[in-house]
Amino acid sequence: MTQPRRPTRPIPGLTKVGAATILFGFIFDLSEHSFAPVGAGFTPGEHAAHFVVLVGMVLGLAGVVADGLRHPGRMDRPERSSRNALR
Repeated sequence: MTQPRRPTRPIPGLTKVGAATILFGFIFDLSEHSFAPVGAGFTPGEHAAHFVVLVGMVLGLAGVVADGLRHPGRMDRPERSSRNALR
């Protein structure tokens, strides 16, 4: 017996901003690694690119956590037991 599909919630806005920031940081990082002088060590541009990706990850996680706090667990989940279950 198949269970009915639950409607999915949209991706939180802050998580979308975090994903876009990660994508920008990834492109920034690729350009820094491609055009940086060979043997120059870790340049400030590479540090900045990695920091942008880190900020994107924090934003994405913050969006997921904020959405979870706004919409706490639902009682219609089949894996939960009912409140009046005999124990």
